[in-house]
Amino acid sequence: MGDKQPRNYNSGLPFMGGTNMFKRIQAELNTTQNKVLLGLSVAAAAGFLGYITYVRHKYEQLGYYIAFREDGTKEFVKKTSNWET
Repeated sequence: MGDKQPRNYNSGLPFMGGTNMFKRIQAELNTTQNKVLLGLSVAAAAGFLGYITYVRHKYEQLGYYIAFREDGTKEFVKKTSNWET
């Protein structure tokens, strides 16, 4: 019962054993996180997604929809009523 092994606190990912090739390929394990760059990247991705959503909503609000041609390409077509033709 008294044969406890001492706890090794140097057992995280940077102290993990492995080949030198693994350590070179996985360089992000040994670098610090750049939180400013991460924040800017997340803000840019959210901005792009918001803009795409806005443009799509605007086209739908104007009465356009996505139609597929016979050759497989997509195009925006204005909605027309079958009663008008």
